[in-house]
Amino acid sequence: MKRLLRLSTLFVGLTLLGGCAYTGGDIGDPIHRKFHWFSFVAGDDIAASCSPDLPDRVRLVYNAVWGEQIRIYEWDSVRRSLRVRVIGSGDVRDIRLTDPVAAWRASEVTVPLDAAAYDGLTAALAASGAFGPPAVGVEMPSRSYYWAAATCRQGRFTFTGWVYPSAVFDAARFPSALFALDPGRDGVRQARVVPLDVMAEYNRQRGASTDFTLKVGAGGMVR
Repeated sequence: MKRLLRLSTLFVGLTLLGGCAYTGGDIGDPIHRKFHWFSFVAGDDIAASCSPDLPDRVRLVYNAVWGEQIRIYEWDSVRRSLRVRVIGSGDVRDIRLTDPVAAWRASEVTVPLDAAAYDGLTAALAASGAFGPPAVGVEMPSRSYYWAAATCRQGRFTFTGWVYPSAVFDAARFPSALFALDPGRDGVRQARVVPLDVMAEYNRQRGASTDFTLKVGAGGMVR
């Protein structure tokens, strides 16, 4: 019975995390993120509004082990400014009575993109396969390092990903271009082998793990 209860709790938690379509709002807010994260990463809102007569849009999510660091990069062809949001592991010292979830809110900064920077990012993404056929079948575990990209370019929506370790992850050109523009570049967690987490493994074996895996499909993220 206890195991069933744990599994039920896990199912509800993951359903809440990915069960609601993202249509806008502050994904940096941990409550909003709980309900809309999967849809946000999948770019459901971008796909819904993607057409040739609307601006190109890019959303890149760098997962540097879920619960430790997530970096979100977004820009479009009209405003041409890079929006950078960083979600850390949370520091209980940041908790305030007026804002109990402050420790888990994303930090945010906006960086103007001149023509050279914008064109450079677009070229780096194109060279890395972001606008081509998606990497169907690629799985991106939460306890790993990966990039997920949801883009609308010239009226065509694409969702794809790059997971570490792999040759395509290493060959991707856009991470270095993005990190060069990121004011918090010194705090970026670089991809490396994820050490065994004894407690996480114990929770997985007893059915209490909250790990999850995203998967690239032909038409978007596989649900």
